[in-house]
Amino acid sequence: MPLSDMPMRLLVILFLAVFVLIGINPAIQKAAVSLRKLLRSAAQRKELIGTRLDDLHAEVFAESRSSRQLNDFEIIVIRRLAQAGGKALSRKQLNAPLLLGTAVLQKTLKSLHRRELIHVRISTLLGPKFTLSETGRRYAIEQGYIIHIREPKEGMG
Repeated sequence: MPLSDMPMRLLVILFLAVFVLIGINPAIQKAAVSLRKLLRSAAQRKELIGTRLDDLHAEVFAESRSSRQLNDFEIIVIRRLAQAGGKALSRKQLNAPLLLGTAVLQKTLKSLHRRELIHVRISTLLGPKFTLSETGRRYAIEQGYIIHIREPKEGMG
C-alpha cells in the first residue's frame, strides 16, 4: 500500500513515531554504552572472584594433603555419603544438596579416593558412582556420621 493511500491520521502518527525515535536515539546509544561498561566491569569482578576462589580451594586442598586431617569439603562429602546409607551416589546425586560446584567436588572426590575413604564404581551406562569404603565407613562411625548400634553380648543381661 503506497503512502499516498494511507489516511492522514495514520501518516501523522507514523511521522511522530519516527520523529520521537530519532530524538531518543542518542539517549539509547548512551545507555547501551553504559550498559556495556557495566557488564564488562562485572565480568572482570567475577573473573577476579573466580581466581580468588580457585586460590582458596587450592590452599585448602594443599593443607589437607600435608596433614592427615580431612578438610571441610571432604568432611561434607563423607557425611553426605554416610547419609546415603550405603547406597552408591552419582556426582549429581552427591552434589544436589551440597552445591559445592564441579571443580571443588572433583578435587574432593579425588582426595577422598587417594586417602582410600571412598570407592568409585564405574558403570558404562550410568557413569561413576561413589560409596564409602570400609575405611571411610569406620571414619564415619568414629565421627558419629553413622549411628552404630552394638549388639549386647550373650550372658550380659
